[in-house]
Amino acid sequence: MITALLHPTPHTKIMVVTSHLDSMAEELAGFLSPYDGSIDLSLFPGEHQALEHTTFHKVFSLKDYKSPAGGVPRDYAAVIVQDVLHLHESPNKFLQLIYRTLLNASEIIIVQKNGSMGIAEVESLLDQGEFRAINAITDLIEGYEIIVGKKMHMWGAGL
Repeated sequence: MITALLHPTPHTKIMVVTSHLDSMAEELAGFLSPYDGSIDLSLFPGEHQALEHTTFHKVFSLKDYKSPAGGVPRDYAAVIVQDVLHLHESPNKFLQLIYRTLLNASEIIIVQKNGSMGIAEVESLLDQGEFRAINAITDLIEGYEIIVGKKMHMWGAGL
């Protein structure tokens, strides 16, 4: 479960950036509810389930894979990028903008179908984007690879 990677506190706010909204978002919503948390959604083109939950806050509908994800600078405790990075036309720029939306000492969690993009390539992109403590997890969700990076306060661009 993706929730094993999150450490919520009261009013935790995360963003899910996805090409296919699915049950993972509902799982996250249920997980954050006891903390009065909220989820912003950035929906890239694709098939999205209709989900209703009070935890969902803002929805940014994006028209193409050139666009940046929605969001506000320094607003999120975590950003989950689900099956988008390998489709985006400018993955470096995409990750730089995600970096700005994260609070200091927070994480980006990239969830991708096995083989969508090489893990070493994703780790390199995260490193170039100033993310640190990069780790790959291949056995948390069947059929998916998860790569986690951290925005560190006072490291690289983490001011």
